[in-house]
Amino acid sequence: MTDEQSVERERRITSVLKSTVIGRRHVNRIVTWSDVIRLRFSKRVLVRSTIVLLAVFLVPFVASRIMSPWRRVSIHSSSQQDARADGRLPTTVRVACFNIAHGRGTAISNWDGGDYQDRISRLDQIAALLREVDADIVVLNEVDFDASWSYHTNQARFLANKSGYSHWVEQRNLDFRFMFWTWRFGNAVLSRYEITDAQLVDLPSFSALETLLAGKKRSVLCDINVDGLPIRIVAAHLSHRSESLRVLSADIITSIVRESTTPTILAGDMNSTPVDFPGATTDENGNNAIETFDESGYFLREPSRLGVGKDDFTYHSNDPRSVIDWILVPAKWDYAEHNVSRTVLSDHRLVYADVVPTDLQ
Repeated sequence: MTDEQSVERERRITSVLKSTVIGRRHVNRIVTWSDVIRLRFSKRVLVRSTIVLLAVFLVPFVASRIMSPWRRVSIHSSSQQDARADGRLPTTVRVACFNIAHGRGTAISNWDGGDYQDRISRLDQIAALLREVDADIVVLNEVDFDASWSYHTNQARFLANKSGYSHWVEQRNLDFRFMFWTWRFGNAVLSRYEITDAQLVDLPSFSALETLLAGKKRSVLCDINVDGLPIRIVAAHLSHRSESLRVLSADIITSIVRESTTPTILAGDMNSTPVDFPGATTDENGNNAIETFDESGYFLREPSRLGVGKDDFTYHSNDPRSVIDWILVPAKWDYAEHNVSRTVLSDHRLVYADVVPTDLQ
């Protein structure tokens, strides 16, 4: 091999090596950019998927909470005719109150009330009980207006229509939606007479955050014209969490009654019983919600301080040991009759009373 051949061979080898290195660098460059593109695409997909998921979770919830203040109280009427029961004294008004426990019966959890047919059957039985009691005005607590656990049945409308009441008010305490589930329930008032006005009564909250996210217990004040006599009904369901909240709520309701010249009846699940009754509790200052109503001088109650028996107990319906469901009437009125129904259609018993308005005497 000559010198010229050796030089030519080295030149070719060098050229091949250079092209190989450049090719590898080019391949490395291509791999690097493709990885970057895939990474950026993956991040975009992740961000978009996250936004979609947040929208599915949060948009219905936020929308439900924004709209809730406009849905807290509503008045409804139907075309059916009301009829006062024959034989009733014309100078009495029959009032009933019943915590229907979302129509779940005596089950502990609201999700354990049975299937749709079980729930409807139980509501039918409650409607039959209301027809039997035949009250002029009924206060209901723990009424579902659109709740997933009761299959979105508007229980206030159902019971009004099935029980023969052409006027009713719906008042929502909790009102929110999360994904595909809804929680909308509160108090209701059924009436044989026209409900001319209904106002929300705001009560103290247990937690400001809970109130913001879901709602809280409130009451509703209804104006009703009974055979020419204007009366007011406060439908209340006081807090089950502490007597101090119940006392504060009693103070607010009492102040409303104080400012009104219209006779006011207070009815519902107060979650409170007088200090000399079984199961009584007090707040840190020794105050009690029912005692607060007593001391205001605006209300008369049954059972009174003269004694309470087992037939007066309203909770728990399977083995009642306390009186926490009340019908309090204006102090100048009187009771013609006071009864507790021995029903087990709820964990509470239904209470009804014939009251005598002095304005009709």
